[in-house]
Amino acid sequence: MRNLIESWPEIARRVQSSASVALFLDFDGTLSPIVAQPHEAALERGTRAALLRLSANPRVNTYIISGRRWADLRARVAVPGFRYLGVHGWDSDGKHKIAPELLQRIGEARSGLAARLNGTKSVQVEDKGVSFALHYRGASESAVQKARMAIYQTMAEYGDALRVMEGDRVWEVLPWEIRGKGHQARKHWQRLGPGVLPFYVGNDDTDEPAFRALASGVTVRVGRAHGSRARYTLRSPVEVRRLLERLEEAVRGRAIRRSNSL
Repeated sequence: MRNLIESWPEIARRVQSSASVALFLDFDGTLSPIVAQPHEAALERGTRAALLRLSANPRVNTYIISGRRWADLRARVAVPGFRYLGVHGWDSDGKHKIAPELLQRIGEARSGLAARLNGTKSVQVEDKGVSFALHYRGASESAVQKARMAIYQTMAEYGDALRVMEGDRVWEVLPWEIRGKGHQARKHWQRLGPGVLPFYVGNDDTDEPAFRALASGVTVRVGRAHGSRARYTLRSPVEVRRLLERLEEAVRGRAIRRSNSL
């Protein structure tokens, strides 16, 4: 895999020859650095400024796609013009679209998992309404093993209705109806019509289905890239900000050339 910044000239040519761009960005570990507690995550000022410029450009269709809930994602990014796709792309408006019976089973599974963990240190169950997550960043190896066993026991009981996706120091438990980031990103990209170049930037294994689904576009894994399906890599959210700045320059440059040719 090649570093995207070092490969930028060839990417810029693809951008400038495309009708428009569909930009999909993960949040944690991609736009925002990974932090010990999920509620501490925040955008750096320069990153928000780059997002604002991109959202104002009519040649860029902008999306934030994350495991976070829609309302949380929208509040943390707070950039007008973006579409916020929470819970791995499924939640686009903050409203539940799952049968009440399934919601009840999700709640039961979440409560059962919390009971099995019984206050295990540095392990946290996050309620997302239609799904839940088990975070274990900073936990000891014995605590991680206890959490893994608790997930195994929960899935033995509810695996007909729920599935597990592993992310960066987190297990995400979702109903089978939530098909993941790859399905959702491809659906939104295809709605835009022909000639649109997809960009997808993410940092963990929950983004891998999107790298496969948008393989014809520009796919970027942030951080650890060994074994990834992405074509390019970036080292950190700092390099993601540099990508956003270069992308804004590329789409703006084409607009200037077009206006000069009229």
